[in-house]
Amino acid sequence: MSEHSVEKGITGVVRIYELLDRVRTRRDLDIRDDQFDFTTLLEAAKYADRRRIPLSLIDTGRFGLEELESLARTGARILTSDEARPRAEEWEILQEACRDAGTHLSVFWNGPLPDAAGGASSLTAQNLEDLLENGVDLHISDRTQPRDPEILAGLAAYARAGKAFFVIYHAGPLERGLTAPAERRAWIHFADSSIRDEPGALLAVEIARAASQAGSRAAVHVERGLSLELLEGLWEAGAALLFTTPPSDDRSLLLPVERKAARRKLPPRAYRLSTAFLP
Repeated sequence: MSEHSVEKGITGVVRIYELLDRVRTRRDLDIRDDQFDFTTLLEAAKYADRRRIPLSLIDTGRFGLEELESLARTGARILTSDEARPRAEEWEILQEACRDAGTHLSVFWNGPLPDAAGGASSLTAQNLEDLLENGVDLHISDRTQPRDPEILAGLAAYARAGKAFFVIYHAGPLERGLTAPAERRAWIHFADSSIRDEPGALLAVEIARAASQAGSRAAVHVERGLSLELLEGLWEAGAALLFTTPPSDDRSLLLPVERKAARRKLPPRAYRLSTAFLP
């Protein structure tokens, strides 16, 4: 065996133990598929499964379907996207593998939603509805693409039928149309900057209440700060308050709100990677 082969083998072993140590200490458990080779990721997924430690793999399209299916069947939760893997038949196979392992396929959709013919993606609107009914979690952002609230509400209804998570990330001023998907158990994320005025504040509470009554939540990302009265109103309506502002001091009236907000956790399926930012 050449010296180069020995060095390569040692490096591979070191990389495996490095990743296993990260899994053991529960650090960086959302792992991109381009950070390690397939064998290393498979060993990490097996180790995490034995220890019952949740591990998510971010699919960038690097691996083929068979490799990704193997990781899913080992217990890794697969996080893919319309850009990395826009094929309905692959979603179906991955969802089956995830479900057999006790997890769910999660898809982030950033491009235009498909129509009956499929649009920019090879998936059609019917494909998407069927996949939601089959339990695939779908996360949609309207930051770069406008979204029709009626279409979102319809997709939310299919997701509810399939016990999937349908998650909307909203940028810009709040829209009354967001109430409809919230009523169908969509999880709605928006920042405090989306609340521009008193009508916006009332709408935020309405959306939060509609989501809570349906069994989901509105997730309000508090980046600049809101009045104590509005924060209390959102809390009572069932919103999850995600503070990214500096912690209040002991004399602040906001401190009790921040403390109880920290106890209302979102389930991992209700956000993409982290609650620290809006996609």
